[in-house]
Amino acid sequence: MKITNVKARTVFIPIEAPLRHSYGSPNGFVRSIIEIETDEDITGLGETFGWITDASLATIRDLIIGEDPFNLEKIRVQISQRGYLSRQPLLLAPIEFACYDIQGKAIGKPVYQLLGGKVRERVPLSAYLFYRYPDASGEGEVTTPEQMVAHTKDLVQKYGFSALKLKGGVFDPEHEFQTIVALRDQFGPEYKLRFDPNAIWAPSTAIRIGEKLRHYDLEYYEDPAWGLNAMANVRSRVAMPLATNMSVIEFEQLGPAVAMGAIDVILSDPWYYGGLLHTKYLDMMCKTFGLAVGMHSGTEFGVGLTAMLHVASTMPNLVHAIDSHYHHMVDDIIEGGKLQYKDGCMAPRDEPGFGVSLDEDKMNKYEELFKKRQQAADWWYPPDPQRPKWFPIVPSW
Repeated sequence: MKITNVKARTVFIPIEAPLRHSYGSPNGFVRSIIEIETDEDITGLGETFGWITDASLATIRDLIIGEDPFNLEKIRVQISQRGYLSRQPLLLAPIEFACYDIQGKAIGKPVYQLLGGKVRERVPLSAYLFYRYPDASGEGEVTTPEQMVAHTKDLVQKYGFSALKLKGGVFDPEHEFQTIVALRDQFGPEYKLRFDPNAIWAPSTAIRIGEKLRHYDLEYYEDPAWGLNAMANVRSRVAMPLATNMSVIEFEQLGPAVAMGAIDVILSDPWYYGGLLHTKYLDMMCKTFGLAVGMHSGTEFGVGLTAMLHVASTMPNLVHAIDSHYHHMVDDIIEGGKLQYKDGCMAPRDEPGFGVSLDEDKMNKYEELFKKRQQAADWWYPPDPQRPKWFPIVPSW
């Protein structure tokens, strides 16, 4: 079998209401879908964060076309080990995903079996809680602790979540602390509760609020401050587990983080670490270093979330429910519609490969919506109306 073509298609899918965090206030998510075609008429699917351009694919297309998708390690090395010119895990990961999808389809096995087999039948997900602006009808604003409690009750009732994660970094720290208090008062000790200030606080603020938070039985305190030095400072002063997907996002940072005593939980990410197999390696390394494992979310669509479920089902040290933005989306681009929750969990599909295919009508619809969005200067992360001068640089790969 040989790879004959690789292409990328970028799509924009709206969400229920504009979400608020320290980087802006998006009202939809942008992802790129990779399709790898073979000479045996098997097509593999991958997905990644942001916008993959034709120019980005041109840098790796000649390395992929003509290669056997089963020679995955060779493909990985060719793409990722050319020094600083190609350190693009967000581009490597969807290529690897698509090759695994092809492999599974070729031999009639689901991807989780290619990764060692399942250690759990269902993967728990957390309710990702955001402060947010009203939806198009003027309803659904979440600003106060009381509104957050009502919003969370609705999500728990609808999807069955038992793990709750508040995204902070929006309001005064005391306001967000009071939101945690309200959530814990409403949802007793049987619910796991985690808090992510999005690395926006000074270490002194993170320590002060952390000292108050430790009385509310948090599962973990995620990235309260930026960088390993700050995280180590906070961890030495606050008696609760610290988690990160910002201070440690590649293997080279793991050793220093352990040596500095900066973290307790690594939030793995198949994109940051360059694919599903390396996410498995990370799971093993965390066990060696005595760290717990969770999983970060980057606004995945159905293809990406399915890939996460396949690898998560095979990770023995994944002890925390994985994060997902999925319940905020109004639609998806896979056949059959959105993936379904059951008691706050999802399961990888048992069909060959990832077990999902693209809905071409939806792909065309949301490709066109992306093209229209590109005409706006703030198409990527619209700035928060209350923070009009701050928004991140648009990434493209």
